[in-house]
Amino acid sequence: MLLLIKRIHVGVIEKQGLQGTILTYVGVAIGFVTAGLILPNLFDPELNGVLDLLNAWALVFATFATLGINNVSNRLFPYFRNKANHHNGYLGIVFIVLAGGLILTTGIYFIMRPFIVTKSLEETDLFANYADLIIPLAVFIALFLVIDIYYAVLFKAVKGIFYKEFLQRIFILIAIGIYFVKFIDFSGFVLAYLIALSLPGILILVSLTRDKELVFHYPKGFINKQLASSIVSVALFGIVVSFSNILIQNIDKIMIGSILGVAATGVYGRSFFYGTLVAIPLRVLSKISAVVVAQAWKDNKIEEINRIYTKSTIDQLIIGVLVFIGLWANIHNILHILPPEYADGKWVIFFIGLSNLFLMAAGVNGVIISTSKFYKILTVFVAIFGGLVIISNFIFIHLFGITGAAIGSAISAFCYGLMRYGFLWQKFKMQPYSYRHLLILGIGVLTFFISGLIPDLNHVDYKTPSLILDIIVRSGAMAIVYTSLIFLFRLSPDLEGFIRKYFYKSERKT
Repeated sequence: MLLLIKRIHVGVIEKQGLQGTILTYVGVAIGFVTAGLILPNLFDPELNGVLDLLNAWALVFATFATLGINNVSNRLFPYFRNKANHHNGYLGIVFIVLAGGLILTTGIYFIMRPFIVTKSLEETDLFANYADLIIPLAVFIALFLVIDIYYAVLFKAVKGIFYKEFLQRIFILIAIGIYFVKFIDFSGFVLAYLIALSLPGILILVSLTRDKELVFHYPKGFINKQLASSIVSVALFGIVVSFSNILIQNIDKIMIGSILGVAATGVYGRSFFYGTLVAIPLRVLSKISAVVVAQAWKDNKIEEINRIYTKSTIDQLIIGVLVFIGLWANIHNILHILPPEYADGKWVIFFIGLSNLFLMAAGVNGVIISTSKFYKILTVFVAIFGGLVIISNFIFIHLFGITGAAIGSAISAFCYGLMRYGFLWQKFKMQPYSYRHLLILGIGVLTFFISGLIPDLNHVDYKTPSLILDIIVRSGAMAIVYTSLIFLFRLSPDLEGFIRKYFYKSERKT
């Protein structure tokens, strides 16, 4: 079994990370068309705010409903792994915990419902009309969350990525098309939109059945007192960490909705989407690397963990910097893509992009801590992070509106990454940063200033052909300059090796 695990480890992050990132970026391209182009022009900020708030609240409740079982999967599944014996009944544990979590979450929702809809009732009853759809959506999101991680620990992480990042966006696009031809009204669109968000949970459950993994098998006596105690302990801390993380990711939208109103949430949510493009690979790599890092901790392979940590900071920073400077160099184009009422989101894009760049530069240090024996310390870090987000959002939203929320997120993300970095350095002497990271940042700054030398091809009319031409020319030139310098200084052997490998394959085919 150990030999099998070792063979699986070889290249698993690279292969699935690549496939997952490609699928994610294809999905993001579709998402850009829907969330970045169509929805801002199809609906006013208030209607977009309704969609954003429904999604934000559903994610919060769904994550709480998992009751920390995903943390258990990442950390303790190596002790259950046994394909011949259906992994010693682990899936049954997952579904029992989820059922209990969903019952508890439903009760909490109805207690909190007056608070959730209070602000919307002061302005309009629009959001209140749809608030009760939060729980059905949360059920399917929670279902996806637990099965997705289960597939990940089986080294099949790409399956969930395909459903979530690709198919879900296709169905959202279909829902938009149905609304556009006036087959349904806005209420019908909300229902179609929520069905699209629920589909990954439905499809991954079907997939689990089709793959013959939906087997509830309970080997008698396998879970002893020590393992049971570990499961409870990891789950309890997992509840705090996972729930806090998802709350942190959505608290800005919730607080903006409460302080500034639903329309402000709509402006923030559409602008927020552009900033999140910076951290796309992080979602893929974190899920895949958690499986390998957990096994490495079990086998006491500190050097392997340190190697993964170092590579993740370099590769993620390279991609993150390129996307970040690309966004900001094209900010004039983005502001002309969005309707005038979304103009206040300009600096939201900058600071949300910056906050995601901080997270990218931190690599997988959160995964390393969460799968180690010191996973409990992450609870403290997340609690501090959450406190920083709430306090900074409260202060800066009142000072600077929706831009203030983005500033608060950037400050909090930097502090959070710094805390995790300091802990790994102090406890394990893991220090992944070197002159390479400074060179990447320097190349990014240089590339950005070079892009400024390119004349504005939009002239003064900002018509579609010239707008697209400016984006293509500016982004293409930046990508060529940036990647050429990255390869010239040989800053990422992994990325260089991958491109050489696949370029060589394509040359052979021709």
